[in-house]
Amino acid sequence: MKVSFPSGYGQPSRTPLPATKTRAFSAHSYRESTYRFLWHHHPEWEIVFIHNGRGTRHIGSSVEQFGPGDLVLLPGNVPHTWFSGKEQKGGIRCTVVHFLPQVWGKDFWELPEMLGFQELCKRAQRGLRFEGRATGEVGRRMEALARNASPSLTSLISLLSIFELLPQLTFHSLHAMDEANSGWQNPRLDSLLEWIERRLGSPVTQQEAAAQLKMTPAGFSRWFKSHMGCVFNRYLNEIRVAHVCAEIASGQMSISEAAFRAGYNNLSNFNRRFLEITGLTPLAFRLQIQAQPTQSRRN
Repeated sequence: MKVSFPSGYGQPSRTPLPATKTRAFSAHSYRESTYRFLWHHHPEWEIVFIHNGRGTRHIGSSVEQFGPGDLVLLPGNVPHTWFSGKEQKGGIRCTVVHFLPQVWGKDFWELPEMLGFQELCKRAQRGLRFEGRATGEVGRRMEALARNASPSLTSLISLLSIFELLPQLTFHSLHAMDEANSGWQNPRLDSLLEWIERRLGSPVTQQEAAAQLKMTPAGFSRWFKSHMGCVFNRYLNEIRVAHVCAEIASGQMSISEAAFRAGYNNLSNFNRRFLEITGLTPLAFRLQIQAQPTQSRRN
């Protein structure tokens, strides 16, 4: 599948993480004044837990608000950033774990003991967001791992305990688009999402989308939510807002021009959807992007 990321963020920077080339994983906790905008990617898979701080995370073409307790799993090479702009009261704190599946070897992933986590990784090719009280336990384990991340059998066992717990949680797809061929295959869904991308600047209805797959609207609604983790209109607004965010970040056009290009013909509706999805008004988002320094935290 070839679906484009919002291009206005520019080419995502490639962040080297050399430790994962010779080790099973790397784990770090970060404390800063705010989450700064850094559109980047790396081949490592990533688990991120937010202990403190709020903002908007951009993962591929997914745009969602985040806050304390937010837990996500990302596959490699998907551009992403966490962003809050203004300094947060009490600062921000998060823990990040990186690992390269290929370093572990094919035989390891085929062990029956790894079946649950392997199946989760198959579902995570577009990114996953976890929810429920148990996410806090994962966050505590990740933070403990970051404090004792030196190479040892103990630290490896701690990581495997996180791998064991994640498949037991409730999760939802982030529907982040990976330009590389990830091995995740669903030709029917891929064809539909490409059709949506081509029509993004024009009116798109659920009925039209259902007709593309020769399904009834009701059947299509159930099918889409089961595959994407959200209803059709929510997905459509998220991907449109992602494109507007990219255009605002690029500074190449006005907010209203970006909104019309993304398919919003009513600015009042656009402003409501933008605030609902990002937690910011379009103007506040632009001002915070413009205020970002060139150096940022990388995760």
